[in-house]
Amino acid sequence: MDVSNIQNNTVSENNNFPYLYESVSVIQKITQQFQIEKIIMGTGFGAPGIVLIDILRKINSDIKIFYIDTDLLFQETYDLKDKLEEYYNIKFIRLSANVSMKEQKKLYGDKLWKTDPNLCCNIRKVIPLKNALKDFDVWITGIRKFQTQMRKNSKIIDYDELYNVTKVNPLINWTHDQIWEYIRINNIPYNKLHDKGYPSLGCTHCTTSIKKGENHRAGRWRNKNKTECGLHFGYKNGKVQVLRNGEKNNESK
Repeated sequence: MDVSNIQNNTVSENNNFPYLYESVSVIQKITQQFQIEKIIMGTGFGAPGIVLIDILRKINSDIKIFYIDTDLLFQETYDLKDKLEEYYNIKFIRLSANVSMKEQKKLYGDKLWKTDPNLCCNIRKVIPLKNALKDFDVWITGIRKFQTQMRKNSKIIDYDELYNVTKVNPLINWTHDQIWEYIRINNIPYNKLHDKGYPSLGCTHCTTSIKKGENHRAGRWRNKNKTECGLHFGYKNGKVQVLRNGEKNNESK
């Protein structure tokens, strides 16, 4: 679909998406420069993710989309995944750790997400992503500058040495309000936990609702010195390290 068509179908005199053209253009650019089968998008089914899914499906419906199932996602997240698959007639690729929760407890002790959250994220998120991206050249994400201190200097397109891929962040300049205005106008299904004080969603054990005035990601790893799972900034918050069963992650502390 042409950029102008997406804009005409979204923008009216009552709303404005100044970075929509930028988002669509960068996706079109990578589809022209890379083979479609070498491009993949990742999502955790948060609000920015579903906006990006909608834009991506309007541009090229052949681009694969994955999610990482940590086995600890909210039921509402799984429900949204199913609803989006029906809504867009798509099947999301499921990535998961090669260690079950039962095995993880046996190897590392109970409640690893409390004793060593970086290691838990490394096992259940980062390593599965590292393994999956070996087969791709481009990774499309929904991160935005306004989300965390670490993300504020991120670029719309960059090379990620950690995963050896071109990383594309089409929504990098979008604000929280613009994300939700797009969802409202396009009537996109979203996670109902967003209506219950959960602006940012992760795993059940490491995500809480937030109070009025708190940062949108304040409910992630609350009371921990941690703001990222390591997927995007592993070199700063839990390095990627392929572990043997039972081995400790020396970089996780």
